[in-house]
Amino acid sequence: MTKVSVIVPVYNAEKYLKVCLDSLVNQTLDDIEIIVIDDASEDNSLEIIKDYALKYSFIKAYYNDKNIGQSETRNRGISLSSGKYIGFLDADDYVSLTMYKTMYDAALDNNFPDIITTRLKIVSDNSYYSKEYTSDLKGRYLKIENNPEMIIYESPSCCNKLFKSDLIKNYGFIPNVMWEDVAFTYSCFIKADDVLMMNNLDYFYRRDIKSGVSSKNYVVNSHVFDIIGVAYKIEREAKKCNKYAIFKKQIKFLQVANCLQRIIEIENWQIEDKQSIKEKLYYMILENFGNLDDVDKALLSMRVDMDVIEEFDKFCRVGKKLSL
Repeated sequence: MTKVSVIVPVYNAEKYLKVCLDSLVNQTLDDIEIIVIDDASEDNSLEIIKDYALKYSFIKAYYNDKNIGQSETRNRGISLSSGKYIGFLDADDYVSLTMYKTMYDAALDNNFPDIITTRLKIVSDNSYYSKEYTSDLKGRYLKIENNPEMIIYESPSCCNKLFKSDLIKNYGFIPNVMWEDVAFTYSCFIKADDVLMMNNLDYFYRRDIKSGVSSKNYVVNSHVFDIIGVAYKIEREAKKCNKYAIFKKQIKFLQVANCLQRIIEIENWQIEDKQSIKEKLYYMILENFGNLDDVDKALLSMRVDMDVIEEFDKFCRVGKKLSL
């Protein structure tokens, strides 16, 4: 069995794709499988992928006949993978050259936990490529049920993590929604028995408000209310594996926090009626997940602007549309 499979969904990513793939083909791990799937790109992405696949035998190249979106492309990658662990990399991001070896070696020393995490850094260029960070080569091992609070401190990104294949082979990302990472990642933590938390700075998340995966959060989109179903999916999966009682408090926090983060994005939209959209989302949060009476607002303020917290709190108390 291959040690690690890395799944890279690609859609119109020619601007950054070579840096992404270079960071993978130069990994120090000696047994790695790179699954690159082009999702019907309209630029030169597929030609770049084919070129790399010809040069490197451990790159497996696939393409979708039609655009099916990031979630279903990742799900296809999961089904094609053969690794003991599965990781994900967005085509506009890149990783340190030692990331997967460091994580796998630490997993080997800790009896192969279900999930391994590492730190990520938000970047705007390639300046961190090939830099080495070796601050923690052993990691911190935790039994998740004994430390349920740890999940609220973890990033929802699936890309700075390795998941044991047995944990996710029969699970996947919600199709045709935004913020699919939120439901997938936190549900995996709840299902998992143990986690190894590394402190290395290994994943470099390119945030470009003009292009790339993250740009979707800064423009008007029709999927903003997807977050309600995404947040509810965490609860549903916890109940399915009989762990809701253990994580009930943390799930509520994650549901509210991730929904209120969308309010901040709506604030960036250049439209006249964004207040009514905000209030519709506030109403949906209140109806589905309740108010903030049992939520630690100080902790919530680490995720959400305090003015958004106060506005939602007022909405809950008044029980009608705000006039702010």
